Amino acid sequence: MQKTNLIPQIALAVMLAISVVIGLVFFFGGDVDPNAEYVEPNFTGALLNWAYVLIGLVCFATVIAAVMGFITSIQSDPKSALIGLGSMVALGLLLLITYFAADTHQLPLATGEAQSEFDLRISGMCIVSAFLLAGIASFVALFGWVLKRF
Repeated sequence: MQKTNLIPQIALAVMLAISVVIGLVFFFGGDVDPNAEYVEPNFTGALLNWAYVLIGLVCFATVIAAVMGFITSIQSDPKSALIGLGSMVALGLLLLITYFAADTHQLPLATGEAQSEFDLRISGMCIVSAFLLAGIASFVALFGWVLKRF
């Protein structure tokens, strides 16, 4: 096996093992109160924290890969590199616009706690951005299909 393939495979195996262990602990680790109306597993926090770590790693790897791709392609094909940079800037603008357009009205929680404005904005940004990106992807797929037909 090549050295360049060994590190990602080890990292993938370690992350998979941690995910399996956390998943098993989440599902079979017991409940906070088994007699409650809604059962809450003991290790919900661990599962959520691991999900945050994985999402952060994916975001970091995506940004690094995009920057490295831009650096390598700017030398060989500057036009395609600028198109890639433009799409990254457009995605950043989309996230920025949806962040500031997000609703910050407080939602009633069962515990009576209030959510922070930052949490509400991030949640709104993720939801609206996901809908917009899904709509754009659907439009592009349909438009590409129609262009191929004519």
